[in-house]
Amino acid sequence: MAWFFRMMLLAAGVLSSALAAPLAWAFEDAVVLPRDRAPWESPVRQPWRKHLLAPPSGRIRTPAEYEENEGLLIRWGALNSVLTEVAVAVSQHSARARLWIVVADSAQQGAALATLTQAGVDPARLSFIQAPSNSVWIRDYGPRFVGVDGRRAIIDHLYNRPRPLDDAIPEAVAASFGEPRYELPLVHGGGNFHLWATQWARMTDLILAENPGSSAGDIEAAFAAYQGLALGITGAFPASYDSTQHIDMWLLPVSDTQAIIGEYAASEGGGVPRAVTESVAAALAAQGIEVFRTPGWRQGGVHYTFTNAVILDDLVLICRFNGHDARNAQARAVFEQAFPKRRVHAIDCSTLITYAGALHCIAMHVPAEKAVARVFRSDFERGG
Repeated sequence: MAWFFRMMLLAAGVLSSALAAPLAWAFEDAVVLPRDRAPWESPVRQPWRKHLLAPPSGRIRTPAEYEENEGLLIRWGALNSVLTEVAVAVSQHSARARLWIVVADSAQQGAALATLTQAGVDPARLSFIQAPSNSVWIRDYGPRFVGVDGRRAIIDHLYNRPRPLDDAIPEAVAASFGEPRYELPLVHGGGNFHLWATQWARMTDLILAENPGSSAGDIEAAFAAYQGLALGITGAFPASYDSTQHIDMWLLPVSDTQAIIGEYAASEGGGVPRAVTESVAAALAAQGIEVFRTPGWRQGGVHYTFTNAVILDDLVLICRFNGHDARNAQARAVFEQAFPKRRVHAIDCSTLITYAGALHCIAMHVPAEKAVARVFRSDFERGG
């Protein structure tokens, strides 16, 4: 009853910020699910969906993350201190970006709004979508936006975790935005995907393991049909080294002609992470793509990476890790070199990374209409 009374006061606007902040923690998940499968979760093999939607018809274009964006989607309810840092950075350092926040209900929405407003976030930049969900990893289950004949639409894959509430979030977003939704008939995690504005994309061969009835050709054809992309499939890190095996844990496209790739010692992970990243770095360089390198390593059972970052128009959010000052400084210098026209802002990911994910994993880009409608590349896409 006390919590109900507080919520009534909050809704009435008479609850002080000192009382509102503790309220937010009452709406944290009882168990924070990791980005990989929890020990009690089984692999996703059989879709629970019964009515797959045909691919879009018309001209399809998938915007790159480094193009213009309207804002980010995040999910409130776990690791809220990190989400608050992200929201503050977006509100204070991005000229126009918005945040859409998935919350369970009106009570959690009120708690999130109170926490973020107290932290200095401009409430005019915030919108909320009320829908139940399982976890914070909206990059992996959230909607992927494309342009269909110049209008924004949503591509929705089958989430590669047995979390049906998460898997339903793209449908809730489509309803909230009033945008069409198309179901990509593949088991997939959205973080195992990166693309350039040239419509060339990469992911690891985890996609093959998660779709045993599909060949590489089948998967490439699906991404061409649903997102208009030319897909390349590369090797993955061992699951014993990076439990997600997602490409966003070691690769980040910067512009049409640039990328950042993690750099690993030969002693790491039996040499596989180094072999994978050096192979991709060489392949990109052969295509004329300039490759920057940031440190990657595993320590205490955790894979640390800086490439799991968020590019949002004039802002770039990167991780920093407690106890790793030299590596933090090295990575920041690389990002500032790669993005000379954008503000690089570091966020403490020391706790977040222990759940097998980082900043890119907890946010999904919402591209601007001009990005989805673009036919030809622009100077915006070419520069950092």
